Amino acid sequence: MSRSLTPAQTMALILGMPLVLAVIYYSYLAINVARSPYSWPEMDWNGDGRTTPGEFFATADVIRRPVTKDGHACAELVSARTGRAYRTECADSAR
Repeated sequence: MSRSLTPAQTMALILGMPLVLAVIYYSYLAINVARSPYSWPEMDWNGDGRTTPGEFFATADVIRRPVTKDGHACAELVSARTGRAYRTECADSAR
């Protein structure tokens, strides 16, 4: 014997599933970022002195690209999706 859903249950299901999927997605991103090689202060991609949740989640997309700056080997931290360079890190700490 099958039981049909009430309108309230149907609406809860329709509205609840995207919420459940969003929680799963952001949990997945948070786990990936937590395993990234960047510390919390290093995730300050806009250089304003604080790391926001948006910058935290943007870290999942950051890659390190080797560059040469003033004759020194450096690493540029870049968004893999947009190509936007966040900053350049050199071994001699010159930016």
